[in-house]
Parts: sequence; structure tokens; C-alpha cells
Amino acid sequence: MSCVLLITRDRSTEVLAERALVAGGHDVIAADSTDAALRSLLNVRIDAAVLDSTVGEEAMSEFCSWLRSTETNCPIVFLASPGARWLGSLPMEPERDEVVVKPCDGNEIRHAVEKTLNSAHHVSPTSLLIGDITLDGSSHELRGDGVSVQLTPTEFRLVQYLAHRRGTIIPTEELLEKVWEFFPGTGSSELVRSHVRNLRSKLRIATGGTDLVQTVPRRGYRLA
Repeated sequence: MSCVLLITRDRSTEVLAERALVAGGHDVIAADSTDAALRSLLNVRIDAAVLDSTVGEEAMSEFCSWLRSTETNCPIVFLASPGARWLGSLPMEPERDEVVVKPCDGNEIRHAVEKTLNSAHHVSPTSLLIGDITLDGSSHELRGDGVSVQLTPTEFRLVQYLAHRRGTIIPTEELLEKVWEFFPGTGSSELVRSHVRNLRSKLRIATGGTDLVQTVPRRGYRLA
């Protein structure tokens, strides 16, 4: 049995989602704000979260950043308005999180939750060598000489994609499509820059100071 955190300010959404999730055999913890959700998480470990856009874009972003920085780091199902994903306004992790477009019914939410739970339990265990460091596919860690650095799911997919095409300059647009799964022509280049900046810092730690990710002005990025 899985425990699902449901965050929404819409009472009707709460009722239909909770009813469907409980019918599917899941425990549900409901909260009407991200602050209330954080208090709930002090005593409970969750397996997935359902986050409704009614809580506000800033609150969603802050909550997701906090959740992914903790050991919980569970998949998230976003309840969003049409087009929100393609506009890049959702702080989601492609291939891990799911989006349900509103208006929706409880079964759609339950199916999305169960899809994320199934994906979370089927992480590829393969490892990849990048020079003198190892990229561990099961733990999402970079391991160097006596050093281990934890990557976020997005950072892992980013460095994995760069590593499989090592030495090739990869345009920002391609990364947005392949790593983030944005619709062609959408997504923010700043999103890529921000993750590359964080990844570059972690690679420096793992390699003892070597800059492996290179920025090629007006062309993209490559792994040296």
C-alpha cells in the first residue's frame, strides 16, 4: 500500500481524488497548502504527491525544490490547466512526474499516481564511466576518487545524455526536447543553463576540479 500526499485548495478536487485513490488501495494525506503539507511530512513518509495548481505557482516551485532536496524525493502528479506543461511553468521531472490536465476525474488522477509509482520502482541500475568518475544509474550518484556526489533526477538525465554523445555539441533546444521532453520550440534556455551550472559544480567536486561540461557560445553544450 502506498501513501499519497494530496495538496489542493479545491474541496471538490480533494473529494474526487481522495475517493479514487482510497478505492485503489492507497492511503491519502490531504492538505490545503504547501505549508500544511510540510507539517504533515514531519511524521509520515510518502510515496507520491499530487500537487494542484490552485496552491499557486511560487508555492508549487518552492515545495518541489524542498521535496527533491530531501530523502523523500518522491514522484509528483501535477494537476494543471491546459498548456501549462508546454509553457514550462511546471517544475516537473520528465519520465518521472506526470501531468493531469484539469478538469479531470478521480480515476485520471489515480492512474497518473500509479504510473509514477511503477516508474519509481523500475530505475535502471546501469552505471556509466565518464573519465575517472562513475555515474551510478541506481543511486544517481557521481563517484570519484573517494568522493560521492548526489545528482537530482534531472541532473542525472542531463549528464547521461551528454555522456552518451560525449564530445558532440548539443543545442539547448535538443536538450529541452530530449531531457525535459518539452514540445519542440517551447521551454526556457534558462532552465538548461541553471541545471548545467549546478551539474558543472557537482562534476568539479567529483573530479577534483576538472571542468567537464563545456559551453559553446550560441551553439550549446558538450561533455569533454
